[in-house]
Amino acid sequence: MAQHPLTLLRRSLGFSQLRYAQRVAEEQGFDPRTVKAHYKVLRWESGTTPELDSQFAIARIHRIPEEEVLQRGWPNWLLLATGDAPLLDQPWTSQGTLGSLRSTVRPPGWHPPAYLAVTGAALDSQIRKALATLASPPSPPAGEGFPLPPGTVAGVERRIADLELQAGGSPLTPMTLYHAACQEHRTTTAYLTSGQYDRRNGTRLLLLAARTARLCAWFSMCLGDEHMTERYLHAAIRASATAGERQAVAMYMAHLAFRHLKVGDPREAFSLLRAARAAEPNATPILAATLHAHAALAYARVGDSKASTQATDRATRAIATAMTDMPDAHIDSALKETLGLLGGLTWLHLEQPSKALTHFAPLLDDGSSPHLSAPPPPLIARGLLGVVMAQLALGELDAATHTAHRAVAALGDLPTSLARQYRQTFAPHRNHSAVPELLGFLAEHHQ
Repeated sequence: MAQHPLTLLRRSLGFSQLRYAQRVAEEQGFDPRTVKAHYKVLRWESGTTPELDSQFAIARIHRIPEEEVLQRGWPNWLLLATGDAPLLDQPWTSQGTLGSLRSTVRPPGWHPPAYLAVTGAALDSQIRKALATLASPPSPPAGEGFPLPPGTVAGVERRIADLELQAGGSPLTPMTLYHAACQEHRTTTAYLTSGQYDRRNGTRLLLLAARTARLCAWFSMCLGDEHMTERYLHAAIRASATAGERQAVAMYMAHLAFRHLKVGDPREAFSLLRAARAAEPNATPILAATLHAHAALAYARVGDSKASTQATDRATRAIATAMTDMPDAHIDSALKETLGLLGGLTWLHLEQPSKALTHFAPLLDDGSSPHLSAPPPPLIARGLLGVVMAQLALGELDAATHTAHRAVAALGDLPTSLARQYRQTFAPHRNHSAVPELLGFLAEHHQ
């Protein structure tokens, strides 16, 4: 029998029926201590339609607009929030991790609902479980399915390493790279869930699945899809925690924090960054720089310019330490692009667009410099959006429209979600002579 969607939502928060009833009462303005029984929630999950004020309270808990409640009716509006409940409901075991990975293998063209799936109490629960799993990892999985041909795992490792190199620069479009990463993610997940392997190779495959999920997240972010990015990162965190890989968990938590800084609540980003430091107290200089750079943006988002500047200084010192103490340290191109983007966005939120442009400087070259004969980074169109925002803040409308045209030229066509972000950024300036033509151009040149 299929579970009621409310059951999936409640369990995604880790609540009993009684605790959920108390949470609904609290949302309605009542003292939750007065709720002593779970029967109301039991009836709802058994098919009884709640009163409208209770539905509104449930909608607020799960961040569903009230107009959706009125338009779609019970229980249809619940489906807006349940797309990822099965992912969150998996136990934090080796088998639960395999189920979590399976849930991220979606049919081509599938898109998640346009909101962050894991927020509030659900996010806090996922953070606690990740740290607990990392502290005491379960036994690695061992598969008893079809035999894997010799060299299978090594072949996957080689292909993933090649994709990781292309994450920093490639003649292929981000969409092509995204589909390639998704194919590797599907393949690795299929080996984990249906193949035959010992526990040593089970750990290797788990870490490879975490890397493919991270690649899918990276290319999704380059395409402007924050919501799909979030889902892949949760899978990467879970797989890395199950394998006991502290550095990876910390790095993926930092990248997840960026999703909450971009489209969510910056306070939740702070929670993720604290968890990342707890996951790996002995951070390498590169990891430390990543955490400090994300913290700088988080402080900027909440208006704390002093703390943001201090975090920026710490990030700069950490990179300098990596270069001085470990001259052979490998800082991949994708990480450099990320740190530059974070620095630019930080200064934008601190209302210093001129300083933001200095961080975006590598993207400002018009292509005449010899070093730009290298393939463009997949992040280029996403990074140029930051350039546009800084130029608009400085009143440089002509330069901003030129930059937008460069973004389209770099990719041929913009992904739909990224094209929408460009149009939204220019919309307040539609009275400028060049903007209406640009908005029409952006509407025509998207995938």
